[in-house]
Amino acid sequence: MIRLLLPLLLLLAIPFAGRGMAQQYGGTDQRELRGVWLTTLLGLDWPQASLRGNIEAQKKALRTILDDVRRKNFNTVFFQVRSRGNALYRSTLEPWCSELTGTLGKDPGWDPLAFAITEARERGLELHAWFNVFRVWSAGAPPQSSPPHLALAYPSWVRRFGDDLWMDPGIPEAREYTLRVMEELVRNYDIDGIHLDYCRYADRGFDDEATWRRYGENGMTKDDWRRNNVNALVEAAYKRLSAIRPSLIVGSAPIGIYQNLPTARGWEGRNAISQDSRAWLAGGYHDYVVPQMYWGLSRNGSRIDFEALVADWSRNASGRHVHAGVAAYKEDIHPHLAEHVDAARAQGASGVVFFRYEHIRDAGFSGRFDRKMLPPPLTWKDAIPPNPVRNLRRSPDEHGTRWSWDAPLAAPDGESARWYAVMERRDGGRRVLRELLPAHTTHFVAGEATAEIRILAVDRARNLSRDDEETLVATTKPVAHGRSPEARAARAVFVADDLMLLGYELPRPAHVRLRLLDEDSAELALLYDGYADAGVHVLGVELDKLDGEAAHTVFESGELRVVLPVVSYQP
Repeated sequence: MIRLLLPLLLLLAIPFAGRGMAQQYGGTDQRELRGVWLTTLLGLDWPQASLRGNIEAQKKALRTILDDVRRKNFNTVFFQVRSRGNALYRSTLEPWCSELTGTLGKDPGWDPLAFAITEARERGLELHAWFNVFRVWSAGAPPQSSPPHLALAYPSWVRRFGDDLWMDPGIPEAREYTLRVMEELVRNYDIDGIHLDYCRYADRGFDDEATWRRYGENGMTKDDWRRNNVNALVEAAYKRLSAIRPSLIVGSAPIGIYQNLPTARGWEGRNAISQDSRAWLAGGYHDYVVPQMYWGLSRNGSRIDFEALVADWSRNASGRHVHAGVAAYKEDIHPHLAEHVDAARAQGASGVVFFRYEHIRDAGFSGRFDRKMLPPPLTWKDAIPPNPVRNLRRSPDEHGTRWSWDAPLAAPDGESARWYAVMERRDGGRRVLRELLPAHTTHFVAGEATAEIRILAVDRARNLSRDDEETLVATTKPVAHGRSPEARAARAVFVADDLMLLGYELPRPAHVRLRLLDEDSAELALLYDGYADAGVHVLGVELDKLDGEAAHTVFESGELRVVLPVVSYQP
């Protein structure tokens, strides 16, 4: 569909749009998801059994955890809200979890999820609701409650496997119930994302022969049928939850080995437990995965190599994000957490997530997280950046210097700011994230003078507003703002009825991503995703091969992101 046009003289007919670029802070290391699983099952991380029924003590303990996560320069918390068919939030479908009061179904007198969302946002943290899907109870049977636990309300949907109760994924009504629980959660709570766990079969020996005989499809093996059952729930979840909130980030924590590798052989997600998570990425109904790569490094003596697994997942990301899940709880891994961060970065992961909070509470990470970062943007969901803040102003404050601003106007897609990023120039020109503020905050106080501050709006897809003179305040002497030698992107031009050219120029070799969007900002084509040499480049697109009409081009290189309209060239 796409060919590189070698006669570069064609580029001379294309007007470059230098001032149309949204110049943002450069460097591919500027974005990284840094997350931690905060486990509420049995109060492992929170709330401890000693705090049951004590609302203020539970709130204080949760604030302490979030404060620590912020101090560590993390940016994402995966907060367990459904551990075993129960709820850590107000639900009409499932009973309150017993960890809060000691009794399943007992109202704790407050809403921990609503509280956690507010407290996380105040600290510049995304909060993703961690939702265990098919594993619905552990050890024995659930007691009576109101509403009743699903294992008592719908016993025909549940199978025992070992000590645990699992919902049978092959029963359509059971999947529909689970989807309705997710929909209730997303409608009622302003979570940044939903994070699926145990989205799989228990193992090959799961007792679903009767379900297979009733619902198994002709011409499909049992393994394929099982995979299809799980895939159906994941696809429906993405579509239905995105319809409720288009900005919702949907992902999961699959088993770490998708299929065996020469240096990583073990329990396979796809074949042993029918977890075809790469189909979720390729099909477009996942925004990210956090594979549970709970092994060490081969150079440290691990039989299964963490680094090889990260590389394998990164190669098969289908343009979505892969964050490396790290087993901080394992004694042979905990001393090497910094090495795991290095390995994840080296092999192309978009972030790292640690299991679980208790096991990183005292970790220092050897300087790997010495400054804050934003998580990577989700441009396939939304490539339109928010508008810049308005009326930025500076005034003296008893604690230093105060910056104030007005909220931006709505962007073309109707979005305003979800956050405000306070960016600061350091170390001879490098610009870094200093603070991430919630959207209701329209001021920032610094206790010391800095050479340069910018206030950028951030939307729900983590897009940054443009970085221009309107968002800059010099706090000491004026700083020169000459254009840095960033990439220059060209407008898309119809050269003929069926051909479009897109040109760009790089001052140095860099990773480049080029995409076409339709008028609804849905992706039509990924034109290029890889490294390009310095110089001028032209891509040609055969328009009759597209599935729709191109309206925008998206050029991305490092932190530079340019969204430009498609225009006709008139010679």
